[in-house]
Amino acid sequence: MIIGIDTGGTNVDAALVHEGEVVKTAKVPNEDFHDSIEAVLCTLLEDRDAGSIDRVVVATTLVVNAAVQSRLPACSNVLIPGPGLSPERAFYGEENLVTEGSVDPRGRVTGQASFDGSVSESVVAVTAKFSARNPELERAVRESVDADHVALGSESGARLTFPERAATTVANAKAKPVFIDFRRDIEEAVDAAAIDAPVYYLKGDGAMLAAASMTETPAHTLRGGSAASALGLRALSAATDAVSVDVGGTTTDVTRIVDGYPEVAGDVAEGEIEPGYDGVVSESLSVGGDTYVVCGDDGPELADERIGNAVAFGGEKPTVTDALHVLDVFTEGDRAAATEALGRLGDDAPEEIARQVLEAYLDRVRSTVDELSTPSTSTLVAGGVLAPYLAERFIEGIDIDSVIVPEHADVAGAVGCGVARVSVETAVHADSGRGVMTVTAIGPESVESIQTGRRFSADQAREIAIDRAREAAEAAGGDPTDEVEVRSLDRFDVVEGGAVSGQIFDATARIVPGIEFDFAEGSS
Repeated sequence: MIIGIDTGGTNVDAALVHEGEVVKTAKVPNEDFHDSIEAVLCTLLEDRDAGSIDRVVVATTLVVNAAVQSRLPACSNVLIPGPGLSPERAFYGEENLVTEGSVDPRGRVTGQASFDGSVSESVVAVTAKFSARNPELERAVRESVDADHVALGSESGARLTFPERAATTVANAKAKPVFIDFRRDIEEAVDAAAIDAPVYYLKGDGAMLAAASMTETPAHTLRGGSAASALGLRALSAATDAVSVDVGGTTTDVTRIVDGYPEVAGDVAEGEIEPGYDGVVSESLSVGGDTYVVCGDDGPELADERIGNAVAFGGEKPTVTDALHVLDVFTEGDRAAATEALGRLGDDAPEEIARQVLEAYLDRVRSTVDELSTPSTSTLVAGGVLAPYLAERFIEGIDIDSVIVPEHADVAGAVGCGVARVSVETAVHADSGRGVMTVTAIGPESVESIQTGRRFSADQAREIAIDRAREAAEAAGGDPTDEVEVRSLDRFDVVEGGAVSGQIFDATARIVPGIEFDFAEGSS
């Protein structure tokens, strides 16, 4: 069995998934995060053996929320650019420091770093050119600095240019303090529940990373919440070409689904950080059911912020949810309290104010749905507690044929975590001139010996990358028989003394991200 946990700004959702069935779900207000995680796990495991859990998968929006609200810490960015590159292109920190030293394209250290360890910030990023082929200089700088959190370019991922790697390393360094505190709360709750199973975290492209790897590269969590909800709504509805809309209390996530999977694009940037990572094609609107309403010059306006519950549920300020109460769209709370609160916002009748509030919210969502739709988009799939009351309204005036609100739509993000496939990006750098091959996947890279002078055909290089990607997936708890994609492959001969002395190839591969299983007839 798999536990999926989706941590939003308003609620913590959880789902227990087993063999194509949602066995149990839980939803708890996210008022004290540590206690909320323990509460949802306790609910899921009531009358069940914690030893039956195979893995726990978690999605979080904490990093992206901090990034867009400018709450991430300042970063000292230490660069080792080597010759021939303007370091200013990699200035992504609040403090940018350049030191001597160099690594050549073959991974050989041709100049030692001379950094004295002096930094102004407690969060530090260190990036050397070609460090993915030899991280020695970055590690030496890390040992010299006195900082709370340090991120290295060699650990930031494959397929990045030096400026992209520097930007990504800064993003990871800034995100580390937020993610590490979050991971600690998750692990304490998992231990308290007596769960002895690995914990994984959802990336923005819908794939998963082991806890240790995500701790080194926490900028991977950007759009992880959007990916989770889109995966869950896709699995629950069986929709293949659609736009998913997940209505939360704090935000509304709108994501494009194409050919049965959330569409993915490169270079996800959010707020103040610009990592060179992939993420789902999505917009996270800063409005949701608990967005509070203020009196503007031309009538009621959405404040794009959540500060508590709707007045209908004991809150202090009127919200979008209160407007739904006044209009008798949603009736579970105190309609009289909601009516009184909205009536204080202007001279119009509370019902007219509520109508304006609801239309302002719907217009934001409709505009984004229309923007993310393609000519093949035929369906809108809606999730969240308010989805049954709003889904049909989302497509008014938009060229979409049908709306689906599947069973368990209120915890779609947690279900998405439960159905996500294990997929680990694996990078291979082989240099037969030096007789070494470096493989980077989960955790520290591994270094293997290879035959000196060996030359590889394209097919041989591809097979090595595929084999290593399968090994990484299996080590992370995935299925090594799943489809593997080779994302990049470059080869060139090494010539020394007028003769070919070996060959270098660089390749990246991974299990194709996907959904482990759909639910029978679109839901369970």
